[in-house]
Amino acid sequence: MIAVDNLSKIYKVYENPKDRLVETLFRTRNKHKEFHALKNISFEIKKGETIGIVGRNGSGKSTLLKILSGVLIPSEGFMNVGGRVSAILELGAGFNMEYSGLQNIYLNGTLQGKSKREIDEKLEGILSFADIGDFINQPVKTYSSGMFARLAFAVAINVDPDILIVDEALAVGDMKFQTKCFQKFEEMKSNGVTILFVGHDISSIRKFCDRTMWLHQGEMVLFGKTLEVTSEYMEFMNSENESLPQMVDQLTNHTPVSPDNQLSFTETIINRWGSQPNLIKAVRIINEKGQRTQTIKHGEIVRITVGYELPDTNNPESVSIAISLKNNMGLDLLVYTTKDDNDIEDLVGNGDITFEFVNFFTDIELILVVAIEDRSSVHPQYYDYIEGAGYIKSVTDIQLFGIMHPPVRKYLN
Repeated sequence: MIAVDNLSKIYKVYENPKDRLVETLFRTRNKHKEFHALKNISFEIKKGETIGIVGRNGSGKSTLLKILSGVLIPSEGFMNVGGRVSAILELGAGFNMEYSGLQNIYLNGTLQGKSKREIDEKLEGILSFADIGDFINQPVKTYSSGMFARLAFAVAINVDPDILIVDEALAVGDMKFQTKCFQKFEEMKSNGVTILFVGHDISSIRKFCDRTMWLHQGEMVLFGKTLEVTSEYMEFMNSENESLPQMVDQLTNHTPVSPDNQLSFTETIINRWGSQPNLIKAVRIINEKGQRTQTIKHGEIVRITVGYELPDTNNPESVSIAISLKNNMGLDLLVYTTKDDNDIEDLVGNGDITFEFVNFFTDIELILVVAIEDRSSVHPQYYDYIEGAGYIKSVTDIQLFGIMHPPVRKYLN
């Protein structure tokens, strides 16, 4: 659906506005510096894929989307986009601020090549999805950012696009609106629409995107499976190192855990990082019979034991050990830490810590994450973080629905 080969976007940057005029009049004088917003980007996207794009601000994400949507022309390279594109770029793009919401619906529809009759047929669906009431007849310059996002999204999804491009516009919406948008994403995916989604919410990227692209300073760092790319990206964002680690083009060659570190992993880890990434010495998953296992039954007692070494820190009271069970998209489903409920006082020495809980999961495959954290601030920092410390299959003897099935009281009033 989309093919990009060695795509670059170069801007001329002038220190003084007069320099632009001088360079125009005297073409032999070079008065500008070049800024490479994109550098030799190449990739292919298939029909019906949902692609996440992550990266720090200024990494080139919006520039790439504007080129794909036809708003910008690339400086170098080749691009082929096979289908009708509908884009939600920064708020206000494609809208006349003096027009009412209703007038802007017809303006945008016309820009998308729709006739008035075709827009009339879509109007009820657009108004229903936007759900902004009588404000539809008011100038959009009076809208809040949330109302603007509602209208822009409603228009974009109702012009029957082959490719939908969304650039962080959902961040300004409330939870109800975002839920409705993601439900629409699922519907459009099932109808074969290709979606490109830029966002800083890694949970949303992991939940909805088939593959993910990581851009940094105009270059593509990684493009591959969402869980693996976002794991590498999270490591980078949580580190204090401004330079990128050495990356490979494809995330297929993870280094297995060596026998020397005594970690009881049965499969290759997804990622391991932190300021002191050798503190977790062992991880064991034990069923209620006391046997090490990778398969746990619904309703049985499960113990996860972590062998640890305390980090070298001036704040030992802020150290916490945590485990998390994620689904195969990387979303946290269950998290326990030694700071929960103050069950554990300050950790001392080296040893083992066991998390014991009843398995209320139904039939599901789980990824185990183990971490040693610094909880001295609101956002934890990590001494040692392992994603893929274990892989667990939860099974049930009877058919149960949902992800989890904890006990519930039932009674007639």
